[in-house]
Amino acid sequence: MKPFLRPTSRARLAPVGWTSEPAGQWAGREVEVVYDPRQHQVVLCRNDPGDRTRAELAGAGYRRCASDGTQEMWVRDRSVADAAAPGTRDRTAAPPACGGDGRPRAVTTMLRWGGRSWR
Repeated sequence: MKPFLRPTSRARLAPVGWTSEPAGQWAGREVEVVYDPRQHQVVLCRNDPGDRTRAELAGAGYRRCASDGTQEMWVRDRSVADAAAPGTRDRTAAPPACGGDGRPRAVTTMLRWGGRSWR
């Protein structure tokens, strides 16, 4: 199963071990991203990331999972990324596409979940 976006007005159930985080407005509705933090790395681009950023994300193993015409959600499977580069990082370390707390962060707005700057 892959990460997904759902309206915040729906039931809050998620698969065992998965978490949900507010993702703000998506196609005019308030949504949240539902994902397994042990398996997935999620990047939300709040505006057009441009070809260079898309190429870098794809080169790092991310694939575009959703788009509303303005925003994009990119996902990478941590097990595939770790297998491709064995011994390059500790599996328990925070993923590079996430904040130090393991939550997804917006790339182009340079904000981390909760409104704290991550720079």
